[in-house]
Amino acid sequence: MHLMMEATRSLGGVLLQVVAALLLEELTFGGLVRLFVAPRPATGNGGARSERSLSLRRRIREHKQKRGEGKCSH
Repeated sequence: MHLMMEATRSLGGVLLQVVAALLLEELTFGGLVRLFVAPRPATGNGGARSERSLSLRRRIREHKQKRGEGKCSH
């Protein structure tokens, strides 16, 4: 009887770890896959970028190119 109780405890401990690992994997990777595979909503402006969507660094770089400064040397 003692041997059967020990075997049940050991099996339960191993199964608990496996179930916990599978649950954690499903919550993390399953959620990430669902996030990346989800369809994107269509934009109303046909995908054209507005001035507000450009990053600050890109706007500064374009402004410098218009003024003829080119690349700055660091």
